[in-house]
Amino acid sequence: MSLALMACATLSNYERPRVYLTHLQFQEASMLAQTFLLRLRIDNPNDSALPINGINVELILNGHSLAQGLSNQSLSVPRFGSAEVEVQATTTLISLLQQIFSLQGREKLSYEIAGRLHLDRSLGFGRYDFPFQEQGVLDLDRIQKGGTRLNTVPGGR
Repeated sequence: MSLALMACATLSNYERPRVYLTHLQFQEASMLAQTFLLRLRIDNPNDSALPINGINVELILNGHSLAQGLSNQSLSVPRFGSAEVEVQATTTLISLLQQIFSLQGREKLSYEIAGRLHLDRSLGFGRYDFPFQEQGVLDLDRIQKGGTRLNTVPGGR
């Protein structure tokens, strides 16, 4: 019982990590579904490593949900450090067409990513995760010229 309480107390001392969308790439399309590759950078402001064993994310464009993705990739974000992870996100043809029609005449596109980082619980007690949310703006002219690397991340990464 005391081990469980110590584990909970340790996790409650964690400062929430920050998650940024650093790259967005269209991967493949079928008649009913399309896949995007999202690269996320996770910044850990804590004095100990952050062991992550899963991520779920939603990509929202212009206030409308476009794609959702899951990853069961395990990674450890170093103390006071960063790590990147790639997540495949899927959308439906209807959602994609709605977004395409809403883009007409726009030069910039607002986006948001929201989701949860699921922590690896090596002691096996309970479950813990960190919600995240980040907003930014995509320059459509730059994307059309092949530059899908996003520049809204602090530090210019």
